[in-house]
Amino acid sequence: MTDTGQRIPAGPLGTVGELRHPSQLRIGDMVPFDGVYYAIEDMCTARVGAKLLRFKDREPYTVDKPVLSYRQLDLTSMAGAVRYRLSD
Repeated sequence: MTDTGQRIPAGPLGTVGELRHPSQLRIGDMVPFDGVYYAIEDMCTARVGAKLLRFKDREPYTVDKPVLSYRQLDLTSMAGAVRYRLSD
């Protein structure tokens, strides 16, 4: 849930969405634009507290406030056992 009480929509399979401050963004995080998810390929500081995000097939985007981004799940840090079942 976000600060305003709204649920974060499901993103690409195998990712988890979160509102992240520009300083928390990483290369590889996906940012949605008009229903399409673009992975951050490069970023640099734009001004105090802001980042300039660069994508492969989209123009750069400057963020200076929290932005919805999706990050791949880190399955190696999850506790529990993974079980596989062969179909008959």
